[in-house]
Amino acid sequence: MKPLNTNVALAFICVAHIHVSTANAQERKVTRIQMTANELSGQGIAVRGTAATPFPNSCQSSGNARLSVSNRLLEHFKAQGFTLESLCLGLSSNIRFDPETGRQLPLAYVAEIRRDQKNEFPLNLPACFRNAVPYLECKNTFHTYWGSRWEERERVENSRFWQQFDATVRQEIQKNPIYGVYKFQDISRVFKAKASSEIEWLLSSTALPRGYGYALHGPEGEDPEVENVNPGTYRVKPDRARLWSD
Repeated sequence: MKPLNTNVALAFICVAHIHVSTANAQERKVTRIQMTANELSGQGIAVRGTAATPFPNSCQSSGNARLSVSNRLLEHFKAQGFTLESLCLGLSSNIRFDPETGRQLPLAYVAEIRRDQKNEFPLNLPACFRNAVPYLECKNTFHTYWGSRWEERERVENSRFWQQFDATVRQEIQKNPIYGVYKFQDISRVFKAKASSEIEWLLSSTALPRGYGYALHGPEGEDPEVENVNPGTYRVKPDRARLWSD
């Protein structure tokens, strides 16, 4: 597997920044379920470097050596068409909202994990993430991090961008079999495709239906208002989104 390369000069990278208006994002309060690492493990997700015991299904080959998932969690999502690779990429993504419905996803927040590392994890994933190319296969009506609705012009432009990205990446993989994990800075150079800062990293693998997939990078900027609640409080909220295990 190719290691993540963080030393590529940005001057040689063509990066597409896909923007969304955040004017109404601040109105979307985000509810997070505060958990310990062991409680997160009870949901089938273990984080290396915490007290949680690793599970047998590692996300290392998908680009996230810190995560592993339980057999039960993996089987649940496999029944929906996911692979271990697409599940790992989804769980590694900085997402908060379902792009098709705008509904907030159930989010675990683990305070004991350092703030410079990912400490927020979705406890369910939309079905359109099953092939690890959500910007291509989801009906992207809402932003996955802010929850704000895309303007129609933005939605159409983004759809065209991701269709072209898909065609270019797949063509390059077919011409020159390229496998492994690549930071978004490397995508333009390796796959000859204009990269998007919405991607945290890209995995090229025969285990994925389209030959590749990606983890999503959360946008920079001021976060929406956040409310941390315990699992019991979350479960009695009338408008809550279901955890995968419910």
